[in-house]
Amino acid sequence: MYGNQGSIGLLVPSVNTVVEPEFNAAVPEGYAVHAARMRNTTADLEDAVAMLSHVERASDELGSANVDVVVFACTSSSFVQGTDGESRLSRTIEQSSRTRAVTTSNAVRQALLSLNARRISMVTPYTADINALEVDFLGAAGITVESEAGMGVVDAYSIAKVDPEFTYREALLTVDPACDVMFLSCTNLKTFEILDDLERKIGVPVVSSNSASLWAALGALEVDYAIPGLGVLLGAPATV
Repeated sequence: MYGNQGSIGLLVPSVNTVVEPEFNAAVPEGYAVHAARMRNTTADLEDAVAMLSHVERASDELGSANVDVVVFACTSSSFVQGTDGESRLSRTIEQSSRTRAVTTSNAVRQALLSLNARRISMVTPYTADINALEVDFLGAAGITVESEAGMGVVDAYSIAKVDPEFTYREALLTVDPACDVMFLSCTNLKTFEILDDLERKIGVPVVSSNSASLWAALGALEVDYAIPGLGVLLGAPATV
C-alpha cells in the first residue's frame, strides 16, 4: 500500500522537475511522496522571495493529504531571508499544514554539522548575489565556505537541464583541498547519480540539496535506514 509506513509532502517550485523524481527513486519501500507546487520562473532574488507568497496555500493543500512531514524543497527561497526568515518559513509551514516542517536550507545546515563540516566547498547554479547570501546563511551556523562557484543560470527551469557530468567537473575544479565536505546546492540540480563517484574522487563527503532534504525528512519520520549509492550522508541512519 502506498505510504503505509509514512508520507512526505514536498513544497516544490513550479519549474522544478528534479526533486520529485530523485525523492521517489530513493525513498524506502512503504513511504510515499506527494507534492504541491509554488509558482516561480526565474532563479533570482526577486523570484525567490515572491515564491514565498504561495507557501500557506500549498502547505494547506499538503496538510489535507495527511502527510507526516512537509519539506520546503527549495534551497534559495529558504535562505534568502537569513536564519530568521528560515525560522519564520518553518513556522508558517507547520501552522498551515498542521504537521512537521523541514526546509532544504536548514536540512543542509544540519547535514553539514552532522558530518562535522566547518569548512566546505560549494557549487551552485545560482548567480553571484544568491551565492553570497548562501555563504552568509551557512556562516551564521559556523560553516565557512572556502571555495565556491555559481553557474549563473537565470531561467529556473533550465537548471534541470544542467548535465550532472558538468556539475561533477565543476566540483572537481572548485573543491578546496582543505574542505571537510563538498556541497552541491539547488533542488532542481540533478545530483543523485554523481554523489558516490564524486565522493570517491575527492575523498570527502558530498552533500546535495536533495540528499540533505531526504535525510532530514526521513530523520523527522524516525526512519532507521541506509540508502546505498547516495553518499555517506544517506548511507547511515539519520540523526536530526
